[in-house]
Amino acid sequence: MPQVRLRHFLPALMGSLHQQGAEGELVLEQNDGIRRLYWAGGDLKYLRSDAVGEQFGNFLIRRGVLDMAALNELLADGEGARVGDRVVQWGLMTVEERDARLQELLGSILLHAMEHPILKMTWLPGLLEGSLSGDLQFRLDHRRLVWDVFQNAQIDRELVEMFRSEPDWRWQAPPELLLSLSDLPLNPKLAYAMTLMGTEPLGCDTLTSIMGLDTPDAAKLVATLWTLGGLTLTQGELPLLPKPEPPPEPPAPELDVIQIAPEDLEPLVPPEPLPPFPEGVPYHGESLELEMPPDLPVDPTPAAVPALADPGEEAASERARRLVIKAKSYLMQERTSEAIRALEQSIKLDGDSVESYDAWLMLGRLRLGNPAWSTRAIEALQVASRHRPKAAEPWALMGELYHRKGFNANAQGCFRRALELDPSVAVPSDWAVEETAEPSPRDSQGGGSGFMGRLKSILGRDKT
Repeated sequence: MPQVRLRHFLPALMGSLHQQGAEGELVLEQNDGIRRLYWAGGDLKYLRSDAVGEQFGNFLIRRGVLDMAALNELLADGEGARVGDRVVQWGLMTVEERDARLQELLGSILLHAMEHPILKMTWLPGLLEGSLSGDLQFRLDHRRLVWDVFQNAQIDRELVEMFRSEPDWRWQAPPELLLSLSDLPLNPKLAYAMTLMGTEPLGCDTLTSIMGLDTPDAAKLVATLWTLGGLTLTQGELPLLPKPEPPPEPPAPELDVIQIAPEDLEPLVPPEPLPPFPEGVPYHGESLELEMPPDLPVDPTPAAVPALADPGEEAASERARRLVIKAKSYLMQERTSEAIRALEQSIKLDGDSVESYDAWLMLGRLRLGNPAWSTRAIEALQVASRHRPKAAEPWALMGELYHRKGFNANAQGCFRRALELDPSVAVPSDWAVEETAEPSPRDSQGGGSGFMGRLKSILGRDKT
């Protein structure tokens, strides 16, 4: 079972569950307890938690509805009934008040599930009647719960990193997006931003620039709309559901060995001799040879067998593609070193074809995070730009590296080329100002001119 440590993976998985109309139980093992999220038709139906303070009785104590003595009396007199049923039977709360408090508790459980690291996650598909029959009487407001929790969760930075790690994701909005969300508490800023979304597939960066929102607010809105069905992922790898591990096979039963003494064995009886071979049938050694009828001529030349195509090239490209998918999965789990190894293996298998663009681009982006790999990052991004000359992202990433290292002239050239290819690509807001600035001290050092001299300065190998 994959170990998921990124808490921001849960919003993406919730969007995937809603889009797939999933039904089943999502079990989250977190550092403060186990939480269970129940889904039907892609919507949340109920949540349970064994974390401290996230049971309904403890929640009512914190809200001042019960005290500890009353709770103990309820549990002792309940005869197995739920606390929510008992508070109504005792007249402490009306059904409407109980449901409102329960909705508040479930929102708190979901909020904590997002903000706590996920140690292990398991998806148990199937109908909910067996595990949630009594709780199905409570009608959870999936839309309002998701909206409130996503707006209040402190996961802005994690959401931005998640969307940046999946540059291939593209979402499509329905024609009447704003009308479909009229039941939610939209403020004028968000409502106006939604009117700017088109029906064509767009990435998160493009949506951010179109809506005019800050990057964290735009990432949070995209994740919210995805989970509510306001956006549908049409391009990129849809987050898959981890399935439960199959139960181990039962051990083979041990057989009792019966010891038989030699004197108890029956003597072997020789077989009876075979009858004589029938006369009139040709006999050749140990085989029979039957003559073909005269009306069925035999073609002495065998039919030509078509040669099988060599699957080596196709198998290599397919293995390379699967390694890229595996690398994306590793990135979602913060296993960066394993993702880099998978991408390097993919490039060894198929690094010269156009299909290897994603592998080179991801490898270049990952190498940007390590200053010791600056040269290798540039090399990977250059190969990616050669495979897809009209792609702007390799140029933008190269410009980012030069911009970070202080090589302004190189950064300006890369950013300008990226914007020529795609005006919506994300570049630093101050890059145009730096175009007229004085040369960087590093640019004027005696480390040699040209591309190789600058790279040597990046790596700290410049001899002065």
